[in-house]
Amino acid sequence: MTQLFQYKPLKDIDLKEPFFDSLRLDYAGFDAWYKRKADGGRKAFVLYGQQGLLAFVFLKSEIDECIEDVEPPLEPCRRLKVGTLKIEAHQTNLGERALKIIFDEAILYRFEEIYLTSFPKHTSLIKLLETYGFKQIGRKGGELVLAKSMASSSGDIQCDYPRFSLDRRVFLLAVKPKYHTELFPDSILNNEQAQSKGLIQDCSHTNSIRKVYISRNKEVTTLREGDLLAIYRTSDEQAPAHYRSVVTSICTVREVKAKECWKNYEEFLKDVLPYSVFSREELTNFYHQKEDFYVIYMLYNCALPKRVTRKSLIEEARMDGKLRWGFLPLTNEQFKYILDKGDVSKGLIID
Repeated sequence: MTQLFQYKPLKDIDLKEPFFDSLRLDYAGFDAWYKRKADGGRKAFVLYGQQGLLAFVFLKSEIDECIEDVEPPLEPCRRLKVGTLKIEAHQTNLGERALKIIFDEAILYRFEEIYLTSFPKHTSLIKLLETYGFKQIGRKGGELVLAKSMASSSGDIQCDYPRFSLDRRVFLLAVKPKYHTELFPDSILNNEQAQSKGLIQDCSHTNSIRKVYISRNKEVTTLREGDLLAIYRTSDEQAPAHYRSVVTSICTVREVKAKECWKNYEEFLKDVLPYSVFSREELTNFYHQKEDFYVIYMLYNCALPKRVTRKSLIEEARMDGKLRWGFLPLTNEQFKYILDKGDVSKGLIID
């Protein structure tokens, strides 16, 4: 089990860790570069496992600079450079978790573009970057230059991620507390912070941008690619639901599959387990029971900086408090209310 990513001063990160050996081999003078950055008070996002470092993400802003050490040169804009990105791959989608941190920083500080360089040998990393909208735009010596625009859109929900268009249908989807935080770690509630080490594990469904959730409600089959979901964490019964049931996150639907879409249990498990909060045993039970179920595949776009309570949704967004809020459509006005009340960055919204 690991902790969440930490934002640590470079001087407090042990450069002698074996984690950095491959960077020394790829980049002459890596230690000298690291020392300069450490002496300058710079920080990096890091994640530790039982054996040491698992991930290291160093970011640098290059605002209104012409980048001339690449070919062709990059014209000035508000640009975020991923100076160093290294992941110890161990089959838990940690690369997606690191990417989400980079995207979150780009949105927070309103960068127009993200770029990085990578040796062609890092095929898995390059494939992941291209999945989420990075394109090869040049070279820097023996490295490829890859960039992603944060100011334009392609209409592809993965390439545009984490941004989303308001010109979509929107639904509220309820998730029980025992599944919520493990599936949406960035959306942890304040009262859960003290328990976070026990709640958030280093596993595929926690780290991944891609999520799956299983519902027995046949109405979810009306969902289609590009629909938006407001994730609604139901009450933990510690206080009235008016205050404990809250909207915490925004997701985008990729697709919905019914049980009959899989030829057998093995295919189902291979497809669903890496991105599901449900255990292997729970998935086994789902599959072998006679009752139908439906798997929602989605992208985890953002956590709401401010949670939107059931009370405010009823009193201010005029949602019907007499209905059972498991899965229901939202009007454009109700969704905009959630975005405003939740203090969602305008940078996430595609005009």
